[in-house]
Amino acid sequence: MPAPNRIRPYRELLTPSLHRRFTQAAGVSLLLCYLESIFIGDTWSLIWSWFPLGKAGIRTLLLFICPLLVFVLRVALLHFGSRSTFSPFQTLRRCLAAKDVFEVLFCYILSAWIFTQIYIWSVPSSADLEWIIQGRSWERQRLNERPIYLRSHYLMLALLQTVLHLYFDYDKIPRSLNQTALGTSPKDLPSTAVKPVEQIKSQLPNIARQLGTISVGASLVGPFIYSLTVRNLAWRTSLFWARLFRHDIPHTTELSILPPYHYTLIFRSGASGFMLLSLWRLSNLAFGIYVAQDPLKRGQPISQDARDPNGVLINGLQSKKSLVKTFAYWELAQISGNFPDRRVLIFRDIDRAGGSTWGQISSACLQTIQGVNARINEYGQPSPQQQAQSRPQGVQSLPRIGTPLKEGQVMMNPPPASSRRELVETKVGSFAKSIGNNPPSNYGNPLSPKTQQYLEAARNKLFTPEQQQAITPAHVQSQLNTYMTRCLQSWVGQPFRQTFARRVQSIVFGQPYSELSLVVDAIESLTNLATASIKEDAYGTVAKDIPFILRTFILTYQTIERFTATLPVHWTDVHFSEDQRQTEDVLIVLGALRTGLQQLVKAFGGFAAELRIEAQHLRVAKAIAGIEDA
Repeated sequence: MPAPNRIRPYRELLTPSLHRRFTQAAGVSLLLCYLESIFIGDTWSLIWSWFPLGKAGIRTLLLFICPLLVFVLRVALLHFGSRSTFSPFQTLRRCLAAKDVFEVLFCYILSAWIFTQIYIWSVPSSADLEWIIQGRSWERQRLNERPIYLRSHYLMLALLQTVLHLYFDYDKIPRSLNQTALGTSPKDLPSTAVKPVEQIKSQLPNIARQLGTISVGASLVGPFIYSLTVRNLAWRTSLFWARLFRHDIPHTTELSILPPYHYTLIFRSGASGFMLLSLWRLSNLAFGIYVAQDPLKRGQPISQDARDPNGVLINGLQSKKSLVKTFAYWELAQISGNFPDRRVLIFRDIDRAGGSTWGQISSACLQTIQGVNARINEYGQPSPQQQAQSRPQGVQSLPRIGTPLKEGQVMMNPPPASSRRELVETKVGSFAKSIGNNPPSNYGNPLSPKTQQYLEAARNKLFTPEQQQAITPAHVQSQLNTYMTRCLQSWVGQPFRQTFARRVQSIVFGQPYSELSLVVDAIESLTNLATASIKEDAYGTVAKDIPFILRTFILTYQTIERFTATLPVHWTDVHFSEDQRQTEDVLIVLGALRTGLQQLVKAFGGFAAELRIEAQHLRVAKAIAGIEDA
């Protein structure tokens, strides 16, 4: 018996597509490296300054290591959804726990160090950037502080780029969530209407202005930061490494009183800093634009080349990898709206292990949509760990240290003590009973009345009534609340604000990254496939699932609306107003659900009785979609 055909994992088809995008983005960075290698060359020959097989080509390959490190970083931290946390401070804590901050910092510092070495090696000798100053015949050799300052300047740029990378979340792939109308041609899609090269060209002027401002500001502020912070440390570190390779450097070399801030060095730091920042920014931009292209290969879905396209697509929809799952849902949305041949293939594939292709696809999409309801319902409920901790557990009694309780006639007077131990127990018990029956007058307050009078008199002499009112616990708490509110309203408290939009995004779309794109793609895919099934589903496999799809859309819409209307505002959200309850991401999902209900009602409203759609559900769907009853 022949072995059944093996279904290729979706990631095996996705990986070559991502490799092509990686290569295309790297080509853009390589072109920029070539232009910069010409600019920093030490000779201005009509041929050799730009000839690729000369020094320009070698410098280009060496400079390409800098953006290559950025690409490696982007691949490692790639994600589509926005970071979902309640506050920026929680985002920082999560990045530190996941070591993302250290990975980003390491890659940019290493890239800056490589660029420094290449730049110093490439510039002419007139730039005075040699490591050692030879001096005259009667002078000792000493370190040159000019390259030390340049290395420190690039290090500061690497720190700045790390902050920008993490703050603006460069690792997120920008993707538009424009809804795909049924019957739209792939050439008319918004994300493919503009070619990647054109997108990069359109952003170059804005990037040039931003990087020019940063490089000029860094070149002017850098000397002050260098002198006040890292100058001594950079000098001692460079001297240590210089002595390892050059034994003719004296051990008594001291740092010069005057820093080497010549105008030529300031100009070089600004110009070279602009080139380094350009490499980083353009590499990030090209990578994001090329990876964000639609999951198509030569105008066809990625899974089209497989022997079993439906099986490969189902494998991607059921994948546990976020990247693979995102591209699979994205491709399904493209198929449902723009590729009728693939839709027909989905409807006709009814004999498959695990159920028909439509059944497995609709189950995966409905599970993704229902995940929104599950996350909202789970919010505020104790976690399993908290429930386990709150369960009553058996109380372990302490070891017995006294005699057991008496049995029998316990109300009768006890017999006289016959031993010293019983006599002590009797005396102690009698004393405790007398204290309990007749408590002292100052019970609960260790201070006597006279002592309290003295304290009250001293308080009246030392403090005025206004001062006494100011030190009361209620007034102190009120002042603390006022100061806390002022702090939260300023830029200092911004990282600790739990805004309404961030909380809604984290609760509705999940953590650590938002699943907004998955939910929207699932809604659009079900809507387009269900609508197209009227003409393309020859076996009628979709019709029986229409009532459940309709109920799921209605329930999700009502759950999200009710949740955003009733979610209490956190006390740190000091700038909240009621018009902020409808956040951007929520409006996108509600709009997709409303559009889906509108298309489903128009397509199947006339067959409600045959499809067993309840009249109540149909009325609610029409109300949400804005369709009036005829």
